[in-house]
Amino acid sequence: MVWSRVVTGPSRRARVRDDRGTVALEFALVLPILLMLLLGVTTTGLVYSDKLSIANAAREGARFGAAVDVTAGATAWADSVQSRVRQAYYNSASSLTTAQVCVVLENSTGTVLATPTSQGSCGTTPTSPTGMTTGTCVVKVWVQKPATINLGVATLPSFTISARSVAYYGRAVLACPGS
Repeated sequence: MVWSRVVTGPSRRARVRDDRGTVALEFALVLPILLMLLLGVTTTGLVYSDKLSIANAAREGARFGAAVDVTAGATAWADSVQSRVRQAYYNSASSLTTAQVCVVLENSTGTVLATPTSQGSCGTTPTSPTGMTTGTCVVKVWVQKPATINLGVATLPSFTISARSVAYYGRAVLACPGS
């Protein structure tokens, strides 16, 4: 018995040797794109988390302002509301400044009764609720902060994240100071 082998092309061993390195090359080409995508998704998630934290801090500040007595001093009241917003903001990478937190106590006619010692221009003032009863006040808290999304090799243009909250001043029914 004679065994013979028919070879019609490159042997299997030669083909395996030729394919080596192809996977490493493909991985090297795809890796930068995957890393950019991963960094982009991660930083977008962090910016969204920051947005939620700012919204929570603004709500907490409005709730606090609605419950604290303003008759002891309007500026001191507004400073304490602004301070509460800054305390309620949770982000280990950054903090809010007084220029980024705006607070106003406003009566039903639109007259501003209290503002903090210092505050920046935090964008557009929130609107008062429609149909406010004469003698009532609202606490308006709004926050504005710059943010960016980093892709690793490039940073997208900076943009602003903001939050607004409006609450009725609730120390006493129809007892707005200065009305």
